[in-house]
Amino acid sequence: KLHRSSAGAPTLLSLLLSIYRSHQKMMIIITTAAIAFTLFSLFFIYACAIADPDTSNVGRFCTKELPSFLYQQLEKTVGKKVLSRLNTLKDRAFQLVYLTVVLGSWSIMFCYGYEEIEKSNYISTYHQYSGYFVFLMCMSSFHYACNTPPGSVTTRSMPLFDHYDYDDVLYKKQTCPTLKIRKIARSKYDRFTRRHVPRFDHFCGWINQAVGEQNYRWFLLFLTVHVVMCFYGSWAVFRVLYGEVMEKDLLNASFFNAITGAEVQADSWIVFHYLFLRHTQLCSVFILMSVMTVVLCLFLCFHLYITSKNMTTNEFFKWKSVRRWHKKEKQKYEQSLQYREVADKKTNNIESKNSTGVPGELSDVDVGCIGPRGELLQHSTSSEVMDPGQLPTNIYDKGIIANFKEVLYPYSFREEAIQRYKISVSNQRESTKEREGKPKTI
Repeated sequence: KLHRSSAGAPTLLSLLLSIYRSHQKMMIIITTAAIAFTLFSLFFIYACAIADPDTSNVGRFCTKELPSFLYQQLEKTVGKKVLSRLNTLKDRAFQLVYLTVVLGSWSIMFCYGYEEIEKSNYISTYHQYSGYFVFLMCMSSFHYACNTPPGSVTTRSMPLFDHYDYDDVLYKKQTCPTLKIRKIARSKYDRFTRRHVPRFDHFCGWINQAVGEQNYRWFLLFLTVHVVMCFYGSWAVFRVLYGEVMEKDLLNASFFNAITGAEVQADSWIVFHYLFLRHTQLCSVFILMSVMTVVLCLFLCFHLYITSKNMTTNEFFKWKSVRRWHKKEKQKYEQSLQYREVADKKTNNIESKNSTGVPGELSDVDVGCIGPRGELLQHSTSSEVMDPGQLPTNIYDKGIIANFKEVLYPYSFREEAIQRYKISVSNQRESTKEREGKPKTI
């Protein structure tokens, strides 16, 4: 309860004791819940994102054994027909969470926030109209990110996407083991969408879509719009709450505890508690948007960084594995120099071109928003110590301007690639007609 008093402020000790007594149960509950949530979140991230299920018992149990057991029990309980429908729902679980959070937050803003904006003198009412525009941009970017395909490499469409050279580091000329087609540079088979994606970046569960050459720009737009939306929403709600603090002079007010009857002088925590109880919905949205602004901004900065270097998320972690291997081998080589145990030859393929003799294969494991699932570099079992040479460089990096142009205007949309594709299709049709026109031999 708010009360303005001309009496002097209580002593610091009595103030602390009063705050502690009045908030003791609530603080214990909040602290316990925060600790439990933090521990659960850390365990979930480790078990489901960091731990390798092939080497970690915890990772294997949480990502393979437990889901398999629950799946079997659920199948026995509800039957295969119902379970197949649940599987369809599971594939879109992150999208449903996204829509619940975003639409729920916007509903609070439309129902409660706009009314407070109308009454506040600290934010202009035109933000009510700009909010509709931001909401429209939010839903539009989500729609395009979800429904724009990344491209699909097939025998027919290969000329449209085959515009990168093999660097003999991350990509070597080989056959896709799933589709049995030539694996073009920078491509990867995505088991979630069941297609070979050109310039594969990662699979994003929030849009239930693989991110690749033809839709990476829409993914960047999706991230950018949501960073702007969260920042703008946080600022608007802050202005509303700040306006109430200033208009009611809450920082200089006295408060009565409704339970103990104790009078306490206002401080930041008490004012926040007052605002949270008075505007629970708006304060919840403010906290959510503030946290998401930081998280999404960091995620966007990461993607802008790898775009400026002409890397994908898949390639970023592969290069990280290569650098880790190179550093380790260089240390072993320098240490062995002291004992004269170095082989007389260097690792193969360390020449003027950008290739490396990484003694092992870079695996195409699943890559999500936070990185790969599993070990990318399958190390060689050779015990011979050799000079790894210079660390290879990224041959696809053509400078910041050219790199961003490649993302915003993909090669597969350019006239050269389209003409190459049309010529290939025309040649395939002519070859088919020639084969069909030949008489069958007996």
